[in-house]
Amino acid sequence: MDPLYQHLARHTRWRQDTPITQPSAPEPLRSIIADRGSLTAALIDLSAGNFEVQVLRQHLTIPFVHEQQKMARATKLVAGVREVELHVHGEAVVFARSIMPLAVANNGQGGLGKLGQTPLGHLLFKNGRIRVSKRQFADIDVNGQRYYARRTPYDYRQTQILVSEFFLPEINKYL
Repeated sequence: MDPLYQHLARHTRWRQDTPITQPSAPEPLRSIIADRGSLTAALIDLSAGNFEVQVLRQHLTIPFVHEQQKMARATKLVAGVREVELHVHGEAVVFARSIMPLAVANNGQGGLGKLGQTPLGHLLFKNGRIRVSKRQFADIDVNGQRYYARRTPYDYRQTQILVSEFFLPEINKYL
């Protein structure tokens, strides 16, 4: 994995989404980070449809301890981990890391293990029943460059999927 993405994924200091604690990113990025709708849909709108998902890695592994804790799972459980870049006009603007229970990752419920280049957001938001709660935000400094992030646990077919989205500086070109 790209060292930058590894650093971002390992970040452990997240703030709860409360009326007082909002994303600290400058506008208009803050609006996208705080939005409760589908990031996929927002990026498709921003790109006038010139959007794609590039799968970096999808495998079974033990997620980081902070991810397991957020999902209230035992810290030694294997899960499906999917890492992707979200591209606008061919340029990576978001690094996303999704953690899904083994039953979901193994294509049982909804075939999430076979998403390929299909955005996870298409499945999570397609029926309109997804509620965003317990979201967290982070500001991550890497060599003087600030990255903004959010992570959200989604209830999906009697289980939970954790999606962390790290907004790359290139996104600002399209806002």
